[in-house]
Order: sequence, then structure tokens, then C-alpha cells
Amino acid sequence: MNNKIAIVSDIHANKYALGKFLEYINKEKINTILNLGDFVQIGPNPFEVSEVILNDNRFINIIGNNETSLFEINYNQDDNENKHRAWTKKEIKENFIEIQKIPQEKIITIEGLDILMIHSRKNNIKGMPLIYTGNIEDFTNDYKTYNVDIILFGHTHEKLFIEHNSKVFINPGSLGCSKKGTVDFAIIEISNKILKSCIFKSLEYNKLNLIKDYNDKSVPDKEFLMKTFYKIN
Repeated sequence: MNNKIAIVSDIHANKYALGKFLEYINKEKINTILNLGDFVQIGPNPFEVSEVILNDNRFINIIGNNETSLFEINYNQDDNENKHRAWTKKEIKENFIEIQKIPQEKIITIEGLDILMIHSRKNNIKGMPLIYTGNIEDFTNDYKTYNVDIILFGHTHEKLFIEHNSKVFINPGSLGCSKKGTVDFAIIEISNKILKSCIFKSLEYNKLNLIKDYNDKSVPDKEFLMKTFYKIN
């Protein structure tokens, strides 16, 4: 029997996109969700999203740069980015303590395949994989030291599937900040040490409630965030 696993990344505090994804997962009876980080910040619902991520035992989690940046807030700087970070940390409440315990990378084994979960670059989770002047070797060389079969990463918000040097690289896209306004993720099937399939999914959802939450909660820097990530003016 094939083992179906959902891969998600970059939920970005969007509880409506997350809810749409969970409807699909529940219907398909998928019991393993690999979360590649950046589930807080940008969106208006960091507490609600963190509640799901921390308490739904189907999730296996790592954190990304949007989580680690909450550990580095400079309260002496009065810029919009710091204001948004401080607001997010306050909204998360007691869940912040649990988020601090989540690692930045993790290796798991499913059906005999070793899988690396990492948000972005090996030595710098803020770096942008495949968005630089080098070639595919420059990217894959980052992971030569990992004795794994599959490498999962997010951060760029762009879907990607590459097979190179006996490794598979997968980016599921962004669940909560897709450029097309969709809910993007991937479903893989593994059986007997073989990756049988990788299917990218895009679901539609209504952004009106998201906009309402931005306004009702007076999210710091909301105009920039809505325009940049959701094309909402």
C-alpha cells in the first residue's frame, strides 16, 4: 500500500488557506503533513495558525526565517518590519515558547526513504535557493553532505521538482501566499523505498475574510503586505 504524504510550506498566518488545505486532507484521509516553515508572519492570523500547527499531530514541523526573526526583534527600531514582528509575537501568545523548540531542519524516514526537511539553504535559511546566477550544481552542492534521498524546501513560494545526482528536490510552493491567490501544496506517494509520484495541488479560496482580518486587527504594515503578497490594493 502506498503511503501518501502532504508537503506544505509558507502558510504565513493565513488560516483560511490552511482551512481549505485541511478540508482536502481530511477528505483524502492523509495522516502525515510535512511542514517546511514560515507558518507565522505576513498574514493576520498567527495565533490561529500556530494552534493548528502545534496541536494537530499529523504535522511534522520545522521553522523558517519568519519564525527565527521573532527571536531577533530589535525593539529600538521603529520600522514597519519590526512593528509587524512585535505584533506577531504578541499575537502568538504562549505558543511562542513552543515555536522556539522546533528545529530549523529535520531528517525523517518514511517507507525506507530518508527525507530532509529544510526551509531554504543549508547554511542560511534566509538564502534563496535557485534564485542566483549559478547553475543546478551550485544548488545541489549545498546538500552533498546529507545522506538522504529526498530534499524538501520552501521559502521561494515557487513549485519545483528536480531529480539530480540520485536525489529528488521538491518545493511545494506557498500554501498561504501564492502569487495566484491559490492554496498550493504537494502530495507524494512512497512505497517500498520508491517515490511513486509527486502531484502539485492548487485549491481556490475566498480572500475576502483574509482582507477583513487584516483591517479588523490593524495588522502593522498591512497595506504593503496585502499588495505585495496578495495583490490587494
